[in-house]
Amino acid sequence: MFDSLSDPMRSLLSRLAFLVAGALVGTALYALNIGGFLAVALAAVAFVVVGELYLFVTGGESL
Repeated sequence: MFDSLSDPMRSLLSRLAFLVAGALVGTALYALNIGGFLAVALAAVAFVVVGELYLFVTGGESL
């Protein structure tokens, strides 16, 4: 299914996947009282940065 999408759509979905993963990690940290509400935002931003680095290193190849 992922191969049938255009390159811009695959890129968008990859970035969205990293954002969702970061939000989930941040929510888990918040639920475990490891960080405050700021943990959700920081984890989401951190995962987006890691995702951008991943896409840069792999030459823009999607997940």
